[in-house]
Amino acid sequence: MSAAAYDWLTLEPDEEIVWSGEPELLGYAWVFVVGVVLIPLFGVGFVIIASAYLTVKNTAYVITTDSVFKKTGVLSRQITDIGHENIQDTGYRQSFVGRHYDFGTVQVSTAGGSGVEMSLDYVADPLAVQSQLDSVATKKAPADASADRNGRNPVRIDGATLDELVEEMQATRKALESIERRLKDE
Repeated sequence: MSAAAYDWLTLEPDEEIVWSGEPELLGYAWVFVVGVVLIPLFGVGFVIIASAYLTVKNTAYVITTDSVFKKTGVLSRQITDIGHENIQDTGYRQSFVGRHYDFGTVQVSTAGGSGVEMSLDYVADPLAVQSQLDSVATKKAPADASADRNGRNPVRIDGATLDELVEEMQATRKALESIERRLKDE
């Protein structure tokens, strides 16, 4: 896969494209059906069909060794990217029709985000795309997410592990108990 096909994509020197795709046209079948039904109504159906087609043809998804990208826009262009080190969770969903024709939506959530931050809609074989993304993102996991000497994965919160925060809270509790005892003695 060549970056030359994606004039909107700027890659780092050591960054490579791992997967690329676009939405499956079949995922928008319901829009085309609605459009055909509405054609007699002042040609509104043609606008709906053209809009859906242009949306599909102007949407692209790319997974690289460093990030996942989504490009959208017909008249303007919007490019969203999430670095693999920020990916907290991935998932996929398929409708009944999507399961039958093997397309669905891959969802990407980030650490500190609220819910799904990016969705790759109507991609072919969403399980394989999610697996590919997980595989590459795992390789780019932050160094502080590796297991400590006790085999635990320390959770990082603003540079401190959860264990360090618990120790700090225990010390604070002891200090407050000491103050409380002194106040009772007075």
